[in-house]
Amino acid sequence: MVIQLGHVNPSSDEDNLQYACLAFADKLSELSDGTIEVKVVGDSQLGTDREMIEGMQMGTVDMVLCMNSSLGAFISEFQVFDLPFLFENRDQVYAVFDDDSIMEPLKEALYNEVGIKMLGVADNGFRHILNNKKPINSVEDIAGMKLRLAENAIWSDCFAAFGASPTTMAFSEVYTACQQGTVDGFELPVASTYSGAYWEVCKYYSLTGHLFTALDLCMSGMTWDSLSEEQQAWVSEAADYAIAENRSYIQEVEAAWLDEISEHMEVNECADKSGFVSAAQDVYQNYTDVIGQELLNTVMNKVAAVQ
Repeated sequence: MVIQLGHVNPSSDEDNLQYACLAFADKLSELSDGTIEVKVVGDSQLGTDREMIEGMQMGTVDMVLCMNSSLGAFISEFQVFDLPFLFENRDQVYAVFDDDSIMEPLKEALYNEVGIKMLGVADNGFRHILNNKKPINSVEDIAGMKLRLAENAIWSDCFAAFGASPTTMAFSEVYTACQQGTVDGFELPVASTYSGAYWEVCKYYSLTGHLFTALDLCMSGMTWDSLSEEQQAWVSEAADYAIAENRSYIQEVEAAWLDEISEHMEVNECADKSGFVSAAQDVYQNYTDVIGQELLNTVMNKVAAVQ
């Protein structure tokens, strides 16, 4: 059996998404004694996150490692994890995503309503802003700045609240858009900024930490249902292994990646995040009904319990 696993990042072995996918592929091959082969397909070759998710629905794509934000268009409750400044650290992130009482109802809805089996949540780090205008030290610095965002309503609303001019486009188009000045910049975590060498097209990298990039390892319900119980157990075990490997890997190397980025572009800590945090409150209010007050309260209480 051959399974394709797609993602949008570069296919280099040290890329964070590629690393997690290869860990899954190797472990599943081991558990299945070579009877299941996973072909990892990066560089958006199978499409954007949304296109690959739709492919899983149709059964034309087997598996995807996609941004959690991409699932919000299919199950609105997933948008709770895309609220700005929800998380302050990884301990809070892992506490939420490893809590079955929070995640199992969402996974069941995704499987029953969309036809996608979620196998685990990986870590791609906190997101920061790259641009060619100036370092960002406060919310006022991005006023009117034309920034590329992923196709996600809550992210666009977030940056509109910050005063930027959000522009949605496919991730595969970002490099050229920055190079040609179509956009002033975009936002990306350290891992993807490093693997994409985006210092070649952007001058400044400001550590705003406005959102956390959760990566969802998903399988088409059609593919999942075609597996025997034993094969499903192998897939689940391989997924757990890949998630653990991913979390260890990114925490081990992220600081070195940031050091390398600093060699090529100006990196600064955002000195005053208060304006961002204040503007974000409108986003919370606007999405409470969409997400559900009970789920929002549960997640925020879980975060608050972890310092």
